[in-house]
Amino acid sequence: RLSWRIFRLRCFSPGRPKECVVATLFPQDFRETVRAATDIVSLVGESVALQARAGGREHVGLCCFHDDHNPSMVVYPDRQTFRCWSCNTGGDVFTFVMEREKLSFREALEILARRAGLEIPQQLTGRTEQEESNRARLFEVVQWAENLFQRALWNEPTAEKARNYLLSRGYNEELIRDFRLGYHPPDWDWLQRQARNKYPLALLQEARLIGERDGRHFDYFVDRGLFTIRNERGQPVAFGGRVLPGSTDDRKYFNSPESPIFHKSRLLYGIGRARDAIRQTGSVLITEGYTDCITCHQYGVRNVVATLGTALTDSHVLAIKRYARQVILIFDGDEAGQSAAARAVERFLSQDIDLRILTLPDRLDPAEF
Repeated sequence: RLSWRIFRLRCFSPGRPKECVVATLFPQDFRETVRAATDIVSLVGESVALQARAGGREHVGLCCFHDDHNPSMVVYPDRQTFRCWSCNTGGDVFTFVMEREKLSFREALEILARRAGLEIPQQLTGRTEQEESNRARLFEVVQWAENLFQRALWNEPTAEKARNYLLSRGYNEELIRDFRLGYHPPDWDWLQRQARNKYPLALLQEARLIGERDGRHFDYFVDRGLFTIRNERGQPVAFGGRVLPGSTDDRKYFNSPESPIFHKSRLLYGIGRARDAIRQTGSVLITEGYTDCITCHQYGVRNVVATLGTALTDSHVLAIKRYARQVILIFDGDEAGQSAAARAVERFLSQDIDLRILTLPDRLDPAEF
């Protein structure tokens, strides 16, 4: 009781930084274990090309928090800290992840703990050790499926129509591989056979790679071109499947149903890839479809994301605010696209955001334009 009173005096007193409240809520020994297990040079080096100087006592590189042209970020291995001497952003490994990924302290702590292979206390995640292990397996099996789908696109004889469709969109092989586009053959058991003796059907079903009807399992995404949906940290969590020319399926797109690692109301397609460009430009362009987003990236417009075939939600808006204050909606020029843009405006009106709507001529969508 006395410790709690001291804690309140120290951390809830007027003028105390809010980080004190956030950080103190987590076990000190675990925070220090994570800090000790994380080499800041290696961590920053995953995002910034660093060069050693002063005999390795410092490492310098272009700052990733502003449009830096002369290396102004310095990493100090002995102190396990960093600082940009231009924009004045600095701190420890937790600060770097929080600023880089626009995350809370708890989220940064979890990311660094997983990166270091440390077991996370249940009070931090609210999940048991078994649940944590299951989440890791879900990420693993979706990554495995992505690799299979991409190989199928290039190697399966039935994938020719998928390759022709992507090439007809103006995508070259390098772009297709870079965005990890894929294909599922016209076989309702294909993925299940690939998983035999490797992953149980229950795991595939929980990852929403397969479904079940009348006691029989079936693959999702059959005979469709596939777009990998990734979370903010670049991990594959789901897929969007597009119908191919000649198909009799009247559903143009089929997205993975929601799962423990995929919540479509919170994610935007391409956010991990576009994050740096959004930060540099201070703005984000939002399109309706995967192909619109990819085409923009292909032509050098990289601060672009796309909705997942759903209307923008309040969660989307809050996620976007973490990265940019200026939002530009570029929905399709047809009536449906303009109606979707009008509905999206309502989500932004109550937020402190500079909102623009770009209307393309001749009712074109972004990819056509």
